Amino acid sequence: MSKKKEVITNPHDQFFRESMKDSRVSREFLKTHLPADLCALVNFNALELQPRSQSNAVRRESIVDVLFKTQIEGNDAYIYLLLEHQSTPDQLMSFRVLQYTVNAIHEHLRHHKTSKIPLIYPLVVYHGRPYQFITNINELVDAPKELVDRYFMKPFQLLDLNQLDDEVIKQNTWSGIVEFVLKHIFARDLLPLLPKITPLLKLLTLNYGSDFCGIVLQYVLESGEFSDEDAFFKLINSDVSHDIGEQIMSLAEKFERRGELKGKLEGKLEGKLEGKLEGKLEGKLEGRLEGELKGNLEGKLETARYMLEEGLDPASVAKFTRLPLEQIRSLIKQPSAMVALPRD
Repeated sequence: MSKKKEVITNPHDQFFRESMKDSRVSREFLKTHLPADLCALVNFNALELQPRSQSNAVRRESIVDVLFKTQIEGNDAYIYLLLEHQSTPDQLMSFRVLQYTVNAIHEHLRHHKTSKIPLIYPLVVYHGRPYQFITNINELVDAPKELVDRYFMKPFQLLDLNQLDDEVIKQNTWSGIVEFVLKHIFARDLLPLLPKITPLLKLLTLNYGSDFCGIVLQYVLESGEFSDEDAFFKLINSDVSHDIGEQIMSLAEKFERRGELKGKLEGKLEGKLEGKLEGKLEGKLEGRLEGELKGNLEGKLETARYMLEEGLDPASVAKFTRLPLEQIRSLIKQPSAMVALPRD
């Protein structure tokens, strides 16, 4: 009976990676094929093959990737080798290389807890049919070449609203309102600033309805700070629209009820955590307090019985369990509770 031959799912992967693990192979390969000016700066003595987890989370079956970490003039840098072994070239290879490069940068930032992006040099090794597609990702962009050259993969545009004058912002009605509230939303008191845009809000409300202005004022109400909330509602009623003022006031009441409910829930949680900490300080009650932390009466009663058995006085038990003192005292009178009374 012939021995079943082991199937290698990706022989290209295995061969290429195993070969590149040998420093004699990898150094010679890189020194031969890297650009001369880059090669002169690479510290080949620091060349270190990275584990697969450090390379590529968007890896495809047709790609074999090998990531080397090194040093260039004392800074971390990487050389990324991608072996493309499908027989037909991928027209989007330059985009895939960008994906792999970004992912390698992300892994470096996550692993090293740094905000400095390392230099990564990608090198695609192809051994299929003659390669006929582009290597410059800019040539994939479906736009006039002059626009691509001017704007694609260039430093992003920064719009710092804090540097814009309010009067300049208000020259645009719709976007001006958005920019104004975003600029000032963190002010300690929005009340003296709002009159600057209430004329715009009123204009839009009269001509286009209240939907947009309602969205703006809801955001202001929910995220802003006011020294006098009543004055805020009066301002909206008088300077924008009475109908919108009523809508915003109704929203404020909902926010208030929601805040009260949140406060109650937070209070309950805080009480449970405090009870747990007090139990730990007693040294014996950590396990028994689990029932109390779950918020069920049975668990609290069990904890109370145990504390009484350990000789704690009813007042302390009531404090720890947050049960009424009379209920604690009633446990002492229950024969089934098998409670040991405190010793004098």
